[in-house]
Amino acid sequence: ERHTTSKLTNFEDLGAMTTFGFRGEALASMSFVANLTVTTMTKDAPHATRASYADGVLTQEGTMPTSGVPGTTITVENLFYNVPTRKRALRSPSEEFGKVLEVTQRYAASRTNVSFVVRKLGDPRPALRTPFTENKLERIRQIYGP
Repeated sequence: ERHTTSKLTNFEDLGAMTTFGFRGEALASMSFVANLTVTTMTKDAPHATRASYADGVLTQEGTMPTSGVPGTTITVENLFYNVPTRKRALRSPSEEFGKVLEVTQRYAASRTNVSFVVRKLGDPRPALRTPFTENKLERIRQIYGP
């Protein structure tokens, strides 16, 4: 069942946002137009938990324990598989991936306290890997090089 929340009650709340809010409305929306898998694990948990969604609902597998590392991994596959008109409007996979990478680089540059990894399906190495750092200049180097 779809469930979304919002941390905003008025315009001024935008200035106090400290999270990306990705697990709310955007994540729910993506589950309707892509095959979506969320794997998450808290630092004290004995294992991670995986949940897969298709057409906006949890798949038959439900939530399952799985191996993992602390944090959350979101995997989006077959984007717009069920919306042919929108799928036809997509550019080449390389061009679309470039757009995703650019947006993620911007988030990574602004949030040094969060680790980001972006990997294109089939590529053995990530296109972006930014471990946690407290140093803003170091984060810029992680993203764009020395």
